[in-house]
Amino acid sequence: MSSPARSTVSAASAGGGTAIPAADDVADSIDAFYRMDEAMTELRSDVMEALQKEVRSLDDNNWMFAAPRSRINLVSKPEVMARGKFRSWIRHPRRQ
Repeated sequence: MSSPARSTVSAASAGGGTAIPAADDVADSIDAFYRMDEAMTELRSDVMEALQKEVRSLDDNNWMFAAPRSRINLVSKPEVMARGKFRSWIRHPRRQ
């Protein structure tokens, strides 16, 4: 049979003094939450910067997509080729 002193010591050592590590766990959880929040903010700003860069690139190249999709109908009509409209479109794609 064990003495009461041994059972008290064994209970204290088995518990490990859980009050202090629990507070540390809460503090670590809060720190982890703030680190995660900072990481998400940084990631969001990186994604928005990349998106803005892509939008600027598309805006710069917008003139290429302003004309109708196909110009094959201009090539197939001899009167258009004779009047020179097709050639002017090749040199100046922005104006028609």
